[in-house]
Amino acid sequence: MQPRDFYHQQLNETRRALEKARGRRNALTGVKIALFAGMLVMLYLVARREAAAFGWGALAALGLFIRCNIAESKLLARAAFLREREKIVDEEMAYLDGERRRFDGGEEFRDPAHPYSHDLDLFGDASVFQSINRTVTPHGKKKLAGWLASPTLSPADIRGRQEAAREMAGRRARGIDFRAIGRARSLDALAADYVGQWAGEGGGGRRGGTPYIYALPAAVAIGWALCGAGVLPWSVPLAGALLMLCLVAARGKEINRAHARLDLFIRSFGALDELVALLGQETPRAARSRELHDALFGKGHDARAAFASLRRTLEGFDQRGNILAAIVLNGLYMKDLHLLARLARWQEAHAGALPAWIEAIGEIDALESLANHAFNHPGYATPAVQEERLLDATALGHPLLPDDRRVANDFRVEGLHQFYIITGANMSGKSTFLRAVGVNLVMAHCGCAVCADAFAFRPTRLFTSMRATDDLSSGTSYFLAELLRLKQLAERARGGEELFVILDEMLKGTNSVDKLNGSLRFLGGLRALPVAGIIATHDLQLGELATLHPGNYFNRCFEIAHEQDDIVYDYALRDGVSKNMNASILLEKMGLC
Repeated sequence: MQPRDFYHQQLNETRRALEKARGRRNALTGVKIALFAGMLVMLYLVARREAAAFGWGALAALGLFIRCNIAESKLLARAAFLREREKIVDEEMAYLDGERRRFDGGEEFRDPAHPYSHDLDLFGDASVFQSINRTVTPHGKKKLAGWLASPTLSPADIRGRQEAAREMAGRRARGIDFRAIGRARSLDALAADYVGQWAGEGGGGRRGGTPYIYALPAAVAIGWALCGAGVLPWSVPLAGALLMLCLVAARGKEINRAHARLDLFIRSFGALDELVALLGQETPRAARSRELHDALFGKGHDARAAFASLRRTLEGFDQRGNILAAIVLNGLYMKDLHLLARLARWQEAHAGALPAWIEAIGEIDALESLANHAFNHPGYATPAVQEERLLDATALGHPLLPDDRRVANDFRVEGLHQFYIITGANMSGKSTFLRAVGVNLVMAHCGCAVCADAFAFRPTRLFTSMRATDDLSSGTSYFLAELLRLKQLAERARGGEELFVILDEMLKGTNSVDKLNGSLRFLGGLRALPVAGIIATHDLQLGELATLHPGNYFNRCFEIAHEQDDIVYDYALRDGVSKNMNASILLEKMGLC
């Protein structure tokens, strides 16, 4: 099924499920009103001493009312999940229509000093990250950004991500469910950093609970039973209930303090058990996915059972907001103290495994983004990791350009010490081509599908110099900024790093003669280093390097054609040095000369 057809189907199914959930909630509201009214009537009859049995009826009505509250909470959560699911599908349909700015671009990851991310628009608005990113957890978002900004050179890691993403792409409905759960109960980044501390410090409750929280409720329950049998007066178990309420109130500060300290973590990570439950429904086949699955459901610590238990504790704490329920339940068995003890036992049992679970879920989250990107672009290639060539691409294009405006080109770099000099007129496509090569290389290292018909590469570190900027506050001129960037490149290469470099119009900050001489000397020096790459330039004389060193330098160009008063751009990469320029024609057409 094509992506658009799939999303239409999912949208219709989600809307039907949402209408069904709304209908059930309306029916449940009617039941709650009837139960509450019945409970009031029975309490009135007990007060009038019509019959003691009405007291039991009132308790039964209260129990059913509480169960209805729980069911209503689940229905509300279900409706929130379905609303998020509907939004997600709508966003993906808009994405297919070219609307890509609804997603988080990872602005916080922007770094002008990074070896390549700023030049290639990896982060921020209208960025590569914005196009790929569908993460719903803080750890997943950081991991995906890390894959793009610090690419692995391990073929095994790259292939592992590719295999996992390919398998996940075949289960897009589950991928949408994963995102909807994460968004409906969003995970807080602040709490993510707090997890280690929270897991190890305890929840304020005593590990096994204090014995009286078990003995006293049992004694009071026996008292209520004897009272119902006519053996004891009502005042005896009622006094026991009041004693339990006083004991809970005596530890009120402890309860509130523990609840306040744990509330951020519990609420922020409330989605984890639902995410884990979803992941536990299937056993993946891909090797990396199996490793992550084993980390969550392996021997010793089962994340599914652990988070389900934590969810029940969370629901118990949430019910403290219902004053009537809190009084009754604490009067029956000191519920709040049991919650503290249960939470403390949970922390003691699972503190060691919790960080690893969150890390595994974060990686699955990042892989879901790669899978979603591959599904949305069925024509994209899965890169082949090999050792023969640094890069061998067929019909390579820039993934951020619309399909109807993208022009694809074939491009190959055999190995280190090879440099391709790209010449061409202004706006002929040089910079776009450079970014297309760089972006697709980054995506390939990440394990992502790339914008090409075929793509093979050897994992190599990337370095670019395309957008040097001056800094008046530090006294750094534009030319000095360029030199510092090139110095960084040379130092890394001299240190033994193998680099694929992309340079756009070197030494723009000086005069044309100095620029040409400096470029010739710098490129001549690169030839001896473990470097290969692409250099775009307007200096046609740089093309002479291919004559002087035919095994190291190669000329490619983007040509334009003049048709009467118009300039025609075809953005097709050709062999040789560019022959046609357009600056004078453009100046004339714009009335500037």
